[in-house]
Amino acid sequence: MRPRPDPPPEPEDAPGFVSRGNAYSRNGAYDQAVEAYTKAMTLDPEFADAYFNRGVSYYELGEFQLSIADLTRAIQLNPNDDNYYGRRSLAYLFADEPELAQADQDRCDELRN
Repeated sequence: MRPRPDPPPEPEDAPGFVSRGNAYSRNGAYDQAVEAYTKAMTLDPEFADAYFNRGVSYYELGEFQLSIADLTRAIQLNPNDDNYYGRRSLAYLFADEPELAQADQDRCDELRN
């Protein structure tokens, strides 16, 4: 039997925790991903990708209002990222807010063109 590799070191900065959260998310461990993204936000409250990724994880967990809140914060921090609007559009759809979903999809399309 091969020895197990040492676990990766604990992240020391916000990008490190976002990377950890992304790894959890890729494996469907959304609760753990949320924890990692939250740590990233604690270290850097202006890190838009941390809010975006946590919002996506909340979406996957069916927590649509939490998802919308995080995606809204990501948009406030980086209003020109089309992906942020596209993801929030989906969260609005599942939160039964089709008008807001359409407005976000329209903005997403504008930014992509």
